[in-house]
Amino acid sequence: MSVESAKAYINRMRSDEAFKNLVNEGSEDEQASWVLLKEHGFEFTMNEFRQAQDEIYAEHGITPL
Repeated sequence: MSVESAKAYINRMRSDEAFKNLVNEGSEDEQASWVLLKEHGFEFTMNEFRQAQDEIYAEHGITPL
C-alpha cells in the first residue's frame, strides 16, 4: 500500500473517463470497490488516499474547501 498508488489512482480517475465510470458504478459496495481497485493495480489505505490528495493539492496550488 502506498501514497504513490493513491496518487496514481487519483490521476487515473481524472484522466480516464471509462475507468472513472467503472469505479463509480460499483461505489455503493465499499468492499467490491476495494477489490476492483486492487484488480487494477491500486493498493492504498484511506489515510494514504488523504495524504495523496493533500500532496496533489499542494502540487497544483489548490486550497481544499
